[in-house]
Amino acid sequence: MKKIGILIERERAFSRDLCLGIIKYAQECRNWSLTMLDFESLISTSDIDNFDGFIIRAINDKIVSTFSETKKPVIDLFEEMTSSPFVRVMQNPTKIAQMAARHFLQHHFSTFGFFGHEGVIYSDLRRKAFVECLRLHRKKCFVYKTPKSTVLNFEKDVMLWEKYNVNKEKTAIANYIKQVPKPIAVFCSNDLRAHQLISVCHELKIKVPEEVSILGVDNDEMLCAFSSPSISSINPNGHGIGYKAAQTLAAMMDGEKVNPVISIQPSQLVSRSSSEVFSLDALPSWMSDALVFINANISKCLSASDVYNHVKRSHTIIDNAFREKLNTSVSKEIQLSRLREAHRLVTTTKLPFSTVSKLSGFASVQYFTRSFTAAYGKSPTVLREKYI
Repeated sequence: MKKIGILIERERAFSRDLCLGIIKYAQECRNWSLTMLDFESLISTSDIDNFDGFIIRAINDKIVSTFSETKKPVIDLFEEMTSSPFVRVMQNPTKIAQMAARHFLQHHFSTFGFFGHEGVIYSDLRRKAFVECLRLHRKKCFVYKTPKSTVLNFEKDVMLWEKYNVNKEKTAIANYIKQVPKPIAVFCSNDLRAHQLISVCHELKIKVPEEVSILGVDNDEMLCAFSSPSISSINPNGHGIGYKAAQTLAAMMDGEKVNPVISIQPSQLVSRSSSEVFSLDALPSWMSDALVFINANISKCLSASDVYNHVKRSHTIIDNAFREKLNTSVSKEIQLSRLREAHRLVTTTKLPFSTVSKLSGFASVQYFTRSFTAAYGKSPTVLREKYI
């Protein structure tokens, strides 16, 4: 029986997902005994010298030093220590940021922001990737500058205890969100930051999502639901990261060579109320409502008539607005939404293509396959092999 030490904070949903992924692997291999270690009581290698291997979040230099001294196989799941001597299994910040940018661009935003913890590596990586993705689309990003005093407290306030209040930086956040042009789409470094930004917007009587559309990361279902409006969020695939970390540790303990850095794709973007709006300059609210309706009901084999009935305006008015502002028609917008949803399901899930076809609103799997291949230049099978 292999004895495995786990040093992962347990307050955050993402960290718990990591643990669940590790547990799944341990249950499958049947010869692992897992022990949860504690950040506060870990003092020296004597506390952990009877373990065969470790999966940790090396959130400070002391932890790196302590586990280095064990000379045992270690997997590090924390992006902060870029010079970590351990094999690292981590999120893919570029794919996460690209998913965020694509979501906002598809909602026709032209002004963007990033709200994170400046100086914290995982946040900085997401910011850089988001800014670069927008740059390729010739879009500017308004980045929040985090007060240094709050960055210094990041390890305990956020990583270990996930404190929700923003008293120490409320003025800075308020100044940021008051000064940026609106409507604006703000990508937050995690769900906690999204929750905090929504709270400040409420105090300032700034409407979310009408004036500030907000997207987080972690898909913490409890935190997202407790916020008002509920938070749209990207699931970075903590379960998959934890499982891959355990699988990699097993290989290391068997003497196999492994890649020093392994990057795991995010699983999906879960759209909720905080970003369910389309930014369309000089257009009435009914057009945003029409686009939200299309996206929310894409699995129901929508027709243009369904949209006309929902909006309760004449076909002519609706068709002219879609042509003038979006250079498309209602029917084409429905088809584009179907293809976007199909692309998401093909590249982030292992669902059968018959199920993908139904969930994205295609009348048949044959029609789905033809349309998908024509739109993306690759069949669903070929594209899935590239991502999964």
